Amino acid sequence: MAKSVVVIDPGHGGSLDVEGSSKNNATSPSGVLEKNMTLRFAFLVRDALQEAASLGGHDVKIFLTRDTDKNLGLSARAAVGKTKKADVFLSIHFNGFNGTTRGTETLISPAAINSNHAADKALAQRVQKATFNAIKAHDAEAKDRKVKDQKLGVLNEASLGTIARGCLVEIEFIDVPAVDTLLNIGPNSPQVRVDVCKAIAGAILDDLIANE
Repeated sequence: MAKSVVVIDPGHGGSLDVEGSSKNNATSPSGVLEKNMTLRFAFLVRDALQEAASLGGHDVKIFLTRDTDKNLGLSARAAVGKTKKADVFLSIHFNGFNGTTRGTETLISPAAINSNHAADKALAQRVQKATFNAIKAHDAEAKDRKVKDQKLGVLNEASLGTIARGCLVEIEFIDVPAVDTLLNIGPNSPQVRVDVCKAIAGAILDDLIANE
């Protein structure tokens, strides 16, 4: 594989809302903030991807849009992908709704405003399948909410550019007590997090290989 570039975007962060990016969205029943979960998972995905790439003899450079508790605007996050000439741009988020709705979903920019729609969809399908299967391996109540089109500032083509294949994964609804136990406070949570992030890393690497 030729040298590839991946940008991972941990959603939210900091103490202020910035240009469409809120400081935090969902919060788990035990008080874990989405902004901290996205950063934790981004680190794990980065490390797993670097390890898998090295073992496979692939040259993959990985960048994070943030590696501390700070917030960046949506166009600034996308601009990291454009500046780094990313082949893949993955934004990591967690959902929250009514305390009972569950599931994993992956979002891409709609075809009407996205010249990379087909390639983005292929990436998103890999990420969606990997994430859902990893969660289901630990929890039979996991739900597949599929890949969906949605207009998102962080995936705006004018900011992100046309080189990157991009998607946003909503890993789970963290306001659900069972999900909080699964990912944050349960005895197996560290292993679950590692397994989910290894699966996401594998999906990214598969996409890079398929597009070399």
